[in-house]
Amino acid sequence: MRELMLVPIDIILELLVFFCTGSLLMRVLRMKAETTMAVFMGYLLYFVVFEAVAVPMTLKWVSLTHFAWFWAAVMAAAVFAGGIFLHRQWFRQTGKIGEVFGNHSWLLLLTAGVILLQCMMVAMYQDNTADAAHYIGSVSTSVYTDTLARYNPLTGALQKKFNIRYDLSAYPMHNAVWCRLLGIHPIVQAKIAMAVINVLMINFLVYQIGKKLFDQNVKKADLFVIFVCLLQLFSYSLYTSGTFQLTRCYEGKALLANVAIPAAFLASLGLWLDKNTKKAWVLLFLASVSALTFSGSSIIYPAVVSTAVLPVMLLKRKLSWAIPYALCMVPGFLYAAVFFTSKLGWLVFPAS
Repeated sequence: MRELMLVPIDIILELLVFFCTGSLLMRVLRMKAETTMAVFMGYLLYFVVFEAVAVPMTLKWVSLTHFAWFWAAVMAAAVFAGGIFLHRQWFRQTGKIGEVFGNHSWLLLLTAGVILLQCMMVAMYQDNTADAAHYIGSVSTSVYTDTLARYNPLTGALQKKFNIRYDLSAYPMHNAVWCRLLGIHPIVQAKIAMAVINVLMINFLVYQIGKKLFDQNVKKADLFVIFVCLLQLFSYSLYTSGTFQLTRCYEGKALLANVAIPAAFLASLGLWLDKNTKKAWVLLFLASVSALTFSGSSIIYPAVVSTAVLPVMLLKRKLSWAIPYALCMVPGFLYAAVFFTSKLGWLVFPAS
């Protein structure tokens, strides 16, 4: 019963942090964004900052408790700042709820029902693969030893050195932090609370892609969300994005397939369709860094960035885009450099 009560609290708190973070980002950059886009951008920015803070603390053997309370202070500051600087804007948005429903009509309810169905699927489905053992085990060993990725999640033994393939991606430590702060069980946090949040973010992203594709027509965007859901449901095989979304959404690599890569596609659409491309570049850079947080497989992300940018840059003859394009490539190249130098033994992360 206690866990059932903690799950909605967990989801609401995390969504609040994402919303405040994204709204602050939009304000600082002077960009307009509706609620779903603000939450999604906040989600990416959250994991960008988390990666930048968690990895050094992991390498320095900071305890999970100390890191959790530090991160709680960071999140509280983001929410407080959002409330101070954006409360008037939020009040104005609440007055437009009727207008939003009028624009979407009954499709809003149908789309919400489809998203709710996906949330129920990921919350109830039980996946017990080797990857599940790692993604849940790394959270459990960290929580019950009060460390950050110091113990092997498969054996429980103290690691002599960091596993670069996994430990440079801090997504499991995010779950460990919330387990420590709320006292929620690692399986419940990773496989239910965070899986549901990930599904919401994926659908927010799909909705934004639909708006771009259909000239800001929200009803067509709603239908796009529904049709993509059907596609995911009936495209089952071991490595399809639908399988990762609906059965393995607690894994970081599922977010690489369903968040980071589609975000690059949305950024590409923004570069092609929008006169002001600032939001597209910000989105692509955040996706590039957050991909590192989600999975070590993000080593392929520079190729994703190139696929998203180069065709548009060449067709529009925008040589001035070379600089932001290069900046979006930097995170992936840095990760690759650290990974390969570590594998070659040139760079060593000792146990103490």
